[in-house]
Formats: sequence, structure tokens, C-alpha cells
Amino acid sequence: MRRKWVRQLRDVLLLPPALLYVIIEEIFWNGATALLRQVSRTWPVRALQKQLVALPAPVILPLFLVPEILSHIGGFWAAYLITRGEWAAAMLAGIVIKGSATLMVVWIYQSCERKLLSIGWFAVVHRQALRGRDWVLEKIRPGRELAMRLLRRSRAGVVRRFAAIRQVLAMKLGFRRRG
Repeated sequence: MRRKWVRQLRDVLLLPPALLYVIIEEIFWNGATALLRQVSRTWPVRALQKQLVALPAPVILPLFLVPEILSHIGGFWAAYLITRGEWAAAMLAGIVIKGSATLMVVWIYQSCERKLLSIGWFAVVHRQALRGRDWVLEKIRPGRELAMRLLRRSRAGVVRRFAAIRQVLAMKLGFRRRG
């Protein structure tokens, strides 16, 4: 009985931040993957990718970890700015810092996945992170499926909401005049 209560308490405490994190990461990761598919067709990116893949795993690892850490710092900073009510700065931090770092992380991971996973401790941490993500996704599956159904039904409404948010941000940043 006590074990069940502790497990439920853990879920209540960990699930909301984990849910937010998984959703944000999924949005960034999917968006970055789609963008990188387009960018990777250009010759400079292909040439750079060829050089990256030729590097040994111990050299690739820090090239992966630095933007990964910067991505998390950018996310935390954006969250901090939101708590202070600085929405425009938070959006900027999220897009510039987290967005660009995530693009780099996704690109390096997709290019060098096999070499990164050949490093023992990295493979263990990666497996644990995926298990954690899968745990959260399983816990939120019913709510996520409902949200996706509602989103598909009201796509036009979502587009209008994003347009309204974009207009408010433009006014706050001084790109548009009120009225």
C-alpha cells in the first residue's frame, strides 16, 4: 500500500514537468528533423557532414554534448523569463538559443548516431533517456491522443490563435503599431 502511494506521489510530482519537457522536445526535434532534411541537400552541408562523420567518436562526443547542454540552458532560461513575464525575451531565447542548439544536436546525432552509441556510457545514458521518454509518453498517451484529435479538428482555430500571438509579439517588439 505504501509503495503504491509513493509511486503515485512520484507520478504526480514528476509527470507535469516531464510532460512539458517531452512535448517541447518532440516539437523541437520533429521541426529540426524536417528543417535539416531540406538543408542537408545543399553542398556545403553535405561537405561538412562528410568531414564530421570522418571524425573519431571521442571527438564527435563533445561536438554533440556542447550544443545539447546549451539547448537545455536555453530552455531553462526561456522558462525563467516566462516566470518573470518577459514573453518576448523568452520566445527569443527559446528560438535562438534552444532552436539553433537543437538543430545542431539533431544534425550531429543523425550524422553520427552509430559512432556516438559506440561510446559505452553514452549508449547507457541514451537508453535511459529513451526509457524515461517512453514512460512519459505512455502516461500521457490518452491526453496526447485527445489533444491531437482536437488539434486536427480545429486546425483553422489554431492558425488564428498563432496569428494573434504573432501580432501581439510584433506590437510588443515594436514591429507594428497599435490600432
